Amino acid sequence: MTSLVPAKPKAFHGMSDEAIPMYEHLQNNEIRLLEVKPAGNEDEEVVCRLWTVSRDAAPNYKALSYCWGPPEERGKSTIIIETGNKRVRWPVTPTLEMALRRLRHTDGCTSLLIWADALCINQENEVEKGQQVQEMRRVYQNAEEVSIWLGPADQDSVLAWKLMNDIFSSKPEKHPLEPKRLTQFNESQFRALQNLFRRDYFWRIWIVQEIACAKRATVYCGPESMPWSRLLFLSETLDKVLARARDEDYQDDSATVFLMMRGGPGILKATASSIVSFSEVQAQPLLDLLCSHMIKGSTDPRDKVYGLVGISADWSYFGKISYERSTRDTFLHTAQYIISVTQKLNVICLKQNDDNSHNLPSWVADWERRNIFPKYGVKPLYIRQPPFAASRRVKASFSFTGDGEVLNARGFVVDTIATVAQNFHDIGPGTAVVGSIRACHSLRAFHNWWSVFIDKIGKENYEVFQRTFCGGAWAPPDSEFEQDLSLRLAFFFGMIRRLLPELQIDSDLLLLLPDLKIESCVLEARQYALVFSASRRMHGKRFVVSSTKLAGLAPQAAQQGDEIVVLLGCDFPVVMRDMGTYWTLIGEIYVDGIMYGEAMDGLASGNGDLTLWHNKHLRVYKEEAEIDANCT
Repeated sequence: MTSLVPAKPKAFHGMSDEAIPMYEHLQNNEIRLLEVKPAGNEDEEVVCRLWTVSRDAAPNYKALSYCWGPPEERGKSTIIIETGNKRVRWPVTPTLEMALRRLRHTDGCTSLLIWADALCINQENEVEKGQQVQEMRRVYQNAEEVSIWLGPADQDSVLAWKLMNDIFSSKPEKHPLEPKRLTQFNESQFRALQNLFRRDYFWRIWIVQEIACAKRATVYCGPESMPWSRLLFLSETLDKVLARARDEDYQDDSATVFLMMRGGPGILKATASSIVSFSEVQAQPLLDLLCSHMIKGSTDPRDKVYGLVGISADWSYFGKISYERSTRDTFLHTAQYIISVTQKLNVICLKQNDDNSHNLPSWVADWERRNIFPKYGVKPLYIRQPPFAASRRVKASFSFTGDGEVLNARGFVVDTIATVAQNFHDIGPGTAVVGSIRACHSLRAFHNWWSVFIDKIGKENYEVFQRTFCGGAWAPPDSEFEQDLSLRLAFFFGMIRRLLPELQIDSDLLLLLPDLKIESCVLEARQYALVFSASRRMHGKRFVVSSTKLAGLAPQAAQQGDEIVVLLGCDFPVVMRDMGTYWTLIGEIYVDGIMYGEAMDGLASGNGDLTLWHNKHLRVYKEEAEIDANCT
C-alpha cells in the first residue's frame, strides 16, 4: 500500500481571477485518484482533492462508470477542488457532479476515493490521455468496485425499480417466471423499464471495458442501487420468459410482449453478451467486439476502437494508443492490425462502398458510423451462425504498401453481375399501424426481387430464392430446413395477397407451397415477425443475378458489370469494381451455391485464375499471377 501524494499544481489564470490547478506529468506507473470529501448533508457542494499514486500499490478505491453527456453540457456544473491551501471552483459536466454528490459519504467524516476519467486524466494532454487510456483496463481491474451511475431518478426509474424488485421478490432463481405472470404488471411499468435501459449510459462504448474488468459493480440511479449481476440476471430471466411466450403462442397480453421485445432487456443483453468477467484466456478478438458494439457511440470516434482494445485478445499487439493519431489513421491501423493478427480478410467486408467523412480506402471500415449495421438489429454476414466459408478457411495472402494505404490480396473472379433489382431500405419499427406500413414496404421490395428472379432464373428454382433474399439466414448447410423454408416463403406470399392484392403472384407457384389460412392472430403475428426478421437482412441490399444465373444478395451500391470475387482468407464473396488500373471494393455478397467453398473446388480443378488484387484511391495496379496449388 502506498501513501497519497498531492497532485502538484501550477498556476493558470483562466477562470475569473482565481488560480486553476494544472496537472503535473505522470510517470508510467502512476495514476491520479480523486478524494471526495464527506458532506454533512446532500445540499453541500462537492469538494475534492487530487492525489497521485502508484498504480500497482494504490490504496482501495472505486472507479466511476458514467456518461459524460453532450459536449454543450460540459462546464454547466462546478465542483470545488482543493489544491494546497486554496480552493478552486472547477467546471465539470452535470452528470459527473451528480454522480460524485450521490456516491460521496454523508457521515461528515469518511472520504470517498474514486477514479473518474474526466478529472484523473489531463484531458488537454493528448500524450497523457493515450497513456492513461492504455492503462484503463488495469485501473478498473484494480478498483474494489466499479460504480455505475445511470443518472438521477425520474418517474420512469421509480416504476422500473419497483418492477424489478417485484420480479425478484418471487425468487425467480428458484421458481422460474411463467409467461402468464407478465400480466400482473401493467404496461406503464414495462415502458418505464424500457426507458430506463434506453438511457444514454447503455449506449456508451466505454461501459464494455469498464464493467468487464470489474471485480464487483453496483448500479446507482438516484437514491436506488442494485448489483450489476442482479441486473444481468433480470435481463436473462425476462429474455427467457419472452422466448417461452413466443414458443407457447402466448398472446394474452400482446402489448406487454411487444414492449419487452423492443425494449430494455434486449439492449442490456446486447451489452451483456460480451461483458463477462475479463480474462486473458477468454478474451474475444477485437473484430468480434467491434461488431458486437457497433451500435454504441462515443464523442471521439477513435474511442470506438480504443474503448475495446484493452479487453480484446492479443491486445498487447495492437500497439500504442495515441490521440495524436487522426481518426482516419486510427481506423486504417485497426484494419491492418486485424488482418495481420487473424490472417483473414473478413474485416474488409464491414466497409460498404458508401461515403464517409474520413476518405478511407474502400477496404477500411468506418467505425464511427453507428449504422454500419443499420438500426433495428440489422447485421452483416460476418456474425452469421453457422459461419460461411467461401474460401475454405484458407489463410489470406496479403501485404500492405509502405504507407499502409494499399492492400494487396490474392483471389479470383467467380462471375459478373448481369442484373440488379431495386434497393431496399427498411423504414424501421414503429407502432402497430406503422408496422403494417413497414410490412408493405418490405413486401414490395420482396415482390420486385422475386419478379427479377423468375424472369432471369425461373420460378421452378424457388428454393434458391428463398435462401438468397435473406442472405442465407435460414439456410444452414443441410436439408432439414427445406420444409421450413417453404413455409416461410408461403408466409410472404400470403401477406402479399392480403396486404397488397394489386401485386401479381403466379398461381402455379402457390400450388408448390404449403396452404396457409390465417385463422388466428398468432399466425398473423408470426407472419409480421417473419417479414421484419427478413427485413433486417434485406436492409441496404439489392437482389442480383450473375451472367451464369447465380442469385445473390449484394450491397446497394452494386451495379451491372461488377465482379463477384472470392479472396483467399475471406469467408464471404465480395463485389469488386474493375476501375482499369485498380479494383475498388463494394462490399460483401451472399451468392447461393458458393458460400461453403464450392468456387474453391472449381479453382482446384483448374477452372479459374488467381488474381493479385491491389486497392488504393487512384494510383493502384493489378497483375495476373499463376494458380497457387497450395491455396486449395
